Amino acid sequence: MGLYVNRDSKGWTELRVHGVSGTPPESSLEHPRVTAVAGDTKAGFYRRAWESRSTSQDTAGFRREAYSWGGLTSGDGQRALWLLLLPFMLLNMAFFADHGHTASRPHGQVVFRTAVQRLLALSLTATYVLGAVSVSLDLVGWQCGNAALREGATRCAGNAGWLRWLQYDWLSTPGRHLTAAAVVPVALVALLWYLGNKTWQVAEAQPVEQSVTAPQVETPLEDRRMWNGRGPVRRLRALHIAGAFALTGVFLLAPLLERPHRGLDALADSGNWQWGTAFFRSLLLVLALAVLAFVVVTVGRPETARRTRPSRQDRTPLERDLYQFLPWGALALVVGAGVVASRDSRDHVPTATSGQLPWEVAWIHGLFIAQAVMLVLLLISLLWSRLLLKRRSRDPAPASPGRPSALSTNLPREAWGGLVLPGVAFLGWALAGALAAGFMLRVAEILGAPAVAQRATGEQVQLTVPDAYFWSGTAAAFLIVVAIVIGLVSWITHRGSRQDFAAQVGKVYGSVDGDSRRRHQIAKSWARAQLLEGASQKALGIFLMVAAAVTVAGAILFARDRRLVTEERWLVLLSNLVLSAGVLVLLWAGRQAYRSPGFRRTVGILWDIGTFWPRETHPLAPPCYAERTVPDLLKRVEYLTGGQDASGQEGHVILSCHSQGSVIGAALILQSRATADARIRLLTYGSPLTRLFVRFFPAYFNARSLQRIGTLLAGDPACGPERWPWRNLYRPTDPIGSWVFDKDPLPRAGDGVSPHLPAIDRQLLDPRHFARQPGDPCYPAGLGHSNYFADPTFEETVEAFRKRAIP
Repeated sequence: MGLYVNRDSKGWTELRVHGVSGTPPESSLEHPRVTAVAGDTKAGFYRRAWESRSTSQDTAGFRREAYSWGGLTSGDGQRALWLLLLPFMLLNMAFFADHGHTASRPHGQVVFRTAVQRLLALSLTATYVLGAVSVSLDLVGWQCGNAALREGATRCAGNAGWLRWLQYDWLSTPGRHLTAAAVVPVALVALLWYLGNKTWQVAEAQPVEQSVTAPQVETPLEDRRMWNGRGPVRRLRALHIAGAFALTGVFLLAPLLERPHRGLDALADSGNWQWGTAFFRSLLLVLALAVLAFVVVTVGRPETARRTRPSRQDRTPLERDLYQFLPWGALALVVGAGVVASRDSRDHVPTATSGQLPWEVAWIHGLFIAQAVMLVLLLISLLWSRLLLKRRSRDPAPASPGRPSALSTNLPREAWGGLVLPGVAFLGWALAGALAAGFMLRVAEILGAPAVAQRATGEQVQLTVPDAYFWSGTAAAFLIVVAIVIGLVSWITHRGSRQDFAAQVGKVYGSVDGDSRRRHQIAKSWARAQLLEGASQKALGIFLMVAAAVTVAGAILFARDRRLVTEERWLVLLSNLVLSAGVLVLLWAGRQAYRSPGFRRTVGILWDIGTFWPRETHPLAPPCYAERTVPDLLKRVEYLTGGQDASGQEGHVILSCHSQGSVIGAALILQSRATADARIRLLTYGSPLTRLFVRFFPAYFNARSLQRIGTLLAGDPACGPERWPWRNLYRPTDPIGSWVFDKDPLPRAGDGVSPHLPAIDRQLLDPRHFARQPGDPCYPAGLGHSNYFADPTFEETVEAFRKRAIP
């Protein structure tokens, strides 16, 4: 006998959207058996399954439904891989931290910063490719290969079997060694290409429907062009992949030039243009450089990745074909470069002074300088925009319905003095460089002994490593010490705040003097929950300031005397250990974040913040789940609220959003047509809207956009907050969720919280009881960020929405 599932669409539907932990639909619906009613296995809508219609609590008038989008996030192994692309995600996140974004046409400074950020993103792709080139082509193909040609056997990695191919007669030229070694960076780029295309088909390729022909948008988040990334992401991905393949081709061909250490001037040597292998080698090298130049120029053009409002017309077939075949053309160029390099007939054996791969050091230094300049340009542009904004704000304007009211005066200021954009971009850049340096130093340690050019000694085979990598490791080691010091200071400050919370515990729970241990336990949990809002954000800001200062100081010292670090053997060893450990820790964190629920709630929210935003600047970043979830929910809500049934009953939705789901819900409200008929009620709990998003993304989450949500829910732009059908629940033990508009005082134990009160924000007491309850040997545990359904106020609020007691 089959189970009964209510499939009505009219009446009231409580639609639950889970948050950061990827809650299964059974947990979201608090029911052991569920059935999918829409969507697919990656992101679907579920309802409760009952033994029969008579036992069902889902009726024609009310039912519960859950939207489960946990399948859009990868499993343990893939998540660890995605975490290696964290720098790409940080750049995307930095783009949306720009306070200059508006719903209207972007002004000149925003257009400039967008172009710089997309070029910076392209340079990070080049950093990863250069890291693979340094390991595979330089260490293995060039240095170990040349050693094998000189000595007849390779001593790299103790003449391990997996390097015996360097001694094969049919691979007995430097060009063939490089060609074989080029398989690694080519495979890396191919993997990024595959992952980018696969995730694009799941997320950005999903069609986004426009609500009306000419929508009137007041805030950036309600413009559906934000989620219409089908064409822009595809074009950026094609350019990044083409550039990555072309860069690999450059380093496959450049070392085989006559006098390659002259750099680009070597192409002017007539010997490199003699008919035959030399001619085709130089020709393909010029073509690879031309592809790189084309990619750089095209990525910097605003039209390349400009998002438009959804329509049936995308790009012309010619433009689609151009971007579709561009990566394939670049791949064919690399294959051609490999063929030409393999036919190199020079019979000379490189001497010991040939050192590392020609052009490598110059390109690493040039890339570093270009990235540093772009970061400085971002900082200057942002400071200039803030100065202009401050001048305009000196002229006060009268209050109007479109302006923030007194309800929003409590919203926190922007984090880090409004410099989130350059701060996060700098963090992504530094992390990308550290990963590349750590990868090369670790492999050099496996193959032999990493050394600096012209200072290689010892019994092990000495592999020359760019000295910039040793400086990166030394800076990373110093910053680890700084981070530990900042962490200790924050922890001491945090411990000091427990006394204040202990006093609050006494006021809320009444007489607690008889159990000081329990009082301090609750105070500790309350104080710990405030870390993400205060101490952690300040500590990270201070750390970024110190890191920027260390980077500038290190660059100056490196330019004056690069031997300051490399002549100290213990520093070289420390650099290797620190950067190698960093890569391993990052991989461990990726797996741990999706194995440990506690670790996931504290670290996973940071990941979900980054992957909420579309891939605006870097197309190879971890996929944006909101590109799929927002359109899915738009269609579902508009279906549930559309029309009437035979009895004249209209469809209404209580959008019940937990944690990161409340951010998805906010975006949905701003874009839904159903809000025009006031058929949606919004219930958020454990919401990071104000604690994180208002602070770090002020252009998208601010007083105006939050009030816009309230007025759209009410269906009347002139009504006040007391008429908004929105309630937000939070707890003092919740490290992620907090109030949205105004902090609500804690209720006293036993008082309860009335959902009928006009205030939007309602703070729930947690733990609900101070003392042990009858029959229970343990104290009531604090629920923190989880299980808001357990508090009676949750169900009371849902019931008040249904009975139209709210508003």
